[in-house]
Amino acid sequence: MREQGLYNRKQIKDIIPYNEPFLFVDEVKKIEGNRIFGTYQTSIEALYFQGHFVGFPIMPGVLTIEALAQLSTILLRQKLGEAHKEYHLLAYDIKDAQFYKPIFPGDKIALQAEIAEFLESRIAQVRAKALVKKELRCKATFSIAIVRKAKFEAKYSAESHRG
Repeated sequence: MREQGLYNRKQIKDIIPYNEPFLFVDEVKKIEGNRIFGTYQTSIEALYFQGHFVGFPIMPGVLTIEALAQLSTILLRQKLGEAHKEYHLLAYDIKDAQFYKPIFPGDKIALQAEIAEFLESRIAQVRAKALVKKELRCKATFSIAIVRKAKFEAKYSAESHRG
């Protein structure tokens, strides 16, 4: 993976294990050290706008946080190098989130995230924000756990949790 450059949607799918309709990063514009910058273009055709809110569609706040988390995992996987494929990057906590203004169908969201700190080399604390036309719409502080894929899947496999 490159230290600086662009990733399009197809390249992003090769990095993080997401696909439509749950991929909320269209492009990575730039990576600078512990910071990453990307975008997500909303569309009235997105299923979440059909039911949130009926008659006045806005992007659910939880999906804005998800977009910021997905962007963050791209950066974390880059930092892990080729070994990133051996790990799941999972939501660990959300320390805080503020939503300043709604995000509407057709808005192009500028996503920004920064790894603030690593705890025990397995939990990344992240500060992130979402802007539309340079106006802050959301900011959040959250953590992402970095866990070995094989160990996690063995522990939580469907076989081990049947009724």
